Amino acid sequence: MADDSSDPIITSYDIYLTDSQQSQIPRYVFQYVDRATNRPYDERHGQKPTTVRVKPKTGLIEVDVPIDTQLNYDVSKGRKFGEALKQSRLARDGTGGGAGAGAFGMAGGFNPVGQQPGARVKAEDVEMSDVKGEGGKAETMLRVQTLGGRIKDAEDGDPLYMLGAFRGKNLYLSPVSAVVQLRPQLHHIDAVEEASRMRAARSKKDVDEEAAPTEARVVDVKVKSAEGGESILGGNLDLLRQMQEERWETYEWVDAETEDAWYAYENYMIHHEPETLPQLETLIDGEEYLDAMSAPRIDPARPEMTGWAMKQNRKKQKEAKEAREVVIE
Repeated sequence: MADDSSDPIITSYDIYLTDSQQSQIPRYVFQYVDRATNRPYDERHGQKPTTVRVKPKTGLIEVDVPIDTQLNYDVSKGRKFGEALKQSRLARDGTGGGAGAGAFGMAGGFNPVGQQPGARVKAEDVEMSDVKGEGGKAETMLRVQTLGGRIKDAEDGDPLYMLGAFRGKNLYLSPVSAVVQLRPQLHHIDAVEEASRMRAARSKKDVDEEAAPTEARVVDVKVKSAEGGESILGGNLDLLRQMQEERWETYEWVDAETEDAWYAYENYMIHHEPETLPQLETLIDGEEYLDAMSAPRIDPARPEMTGWAMKQNRKKQKEAKEAREVVIE
């Protein structure tokens, strides 16, 4: 028997899984890949996110975070980018406050030119503000940074993550719907490029109006793969079109240290009557348990063998080995 004195058991916990109703509530873990862990986006550090936008069908997420304009902030660049965003909104909806955030990049289908139905957000969600500059003149400054990412649909082989909450000697586990990596979105740079394209388009239009008019024709572009099947590019274009057309769902960000956040934690992460929950009885063996709680294992020799198929293959190998041993004896 192994000596466990060098690695004693300090304490033990009873483990509880969230019930079916609670497990249907989506739980997302946001990872800020370029942000230090000691500088979270919250009220205490002066950078509480102002708005969260989600396109649930295509899985896009954007979070607006205030910029600390007192630290390493280039005022001239702030004016340039803020003015470009303002002009972009003026061109889109004529007011300067209704569209823009999320109209660029992947959320806009990589096609920032022209108003799109899924690009509209509320006026208070803009990432710029008008301030008084020199001589009392109003200037538009970029004051909010947009972080974006996409919810990736789970696939076979992906690990399963759980959120754990301790209460006394109990450990409550809740499934994670998805892990989303959020990165800075360069919408302000896209706005500058869009402004340049719009100026060039206006110049070209003025030149064309002086020339003889030509008949407008619709160009239908079809993309086919070398094998004659469905084009990967065509599928990507369909996805980008869906991202562009889907409307944003806007949510308010609740700081982690508020009463509302603790209320949600208590109601969706903790069972208040654990004694009423049914006891877990396993109907699987150790290998099936590992496959269910982690990524399905893959046999390097036969990659097509995963999970149950790999287990059946190993079972046959074990039976064949036992039969050979019996013959030898």
